[in-house]
Amino acid sequence: MRVGTFVLLCLALNSCAEYSSSEEAIIKIDPIERQKLYLAQERAQLDAYIITHELEGIQRNGFGMFELSMIKGKGKKAKFGDQIIYNATVYLLDDSGIGQYTDTVHLGRSEMETGLHESLKGMKEGEKKLVLIPSFLAHGIAGDLDRVPPQSPLRYDIRLIQVVR
Repeated sequence: MRVGTFVLLCLALNSCAEYSSSEEAIIKIDPIERQKLYLAQERAQLDAYIITHELEGIQRNGFGMFELSMIKGKGKKAKFGDQIIYNATVYLLDDSGIGQYTDTVHLGRSEMETGLHESLKGMKEGEKKLVLIPSFLAHGIAGDLDRVPPQSPLRYDIRLIQVVR
């Protein structure tokens, strides 16, 4: 009799408990709206970086990147299809360094960040500039699966060394 009473008591308590369905607990956000919110947040991050680092004269280009010329170049101007040699130092927006490297690529045809291709296009040999590249033009939603976290805007300090035609 004690077991029966215990079972009835458990059933009574269980039936009084309120459960919210998992569907009600999930907040549904349209994927396009979520992306718009993220892009607005990332733009605010870039704007804050520009203000805190006092990057006066930095200009937003038509791709959503920001560029600041540091040293004017005097040599050949890089265009898509040219083989170029450049040097880059890469940072996250918290100023932690990702790396520094020198590379030779065919501009517009190599497997590198779209934003970097666009930043190098039009530079002259010897030119140096600082570029802030939003994540969608850098390593994207996944990062580089090593040192660049997912959805990270980046700062590049780039110098065009040589243009080979």
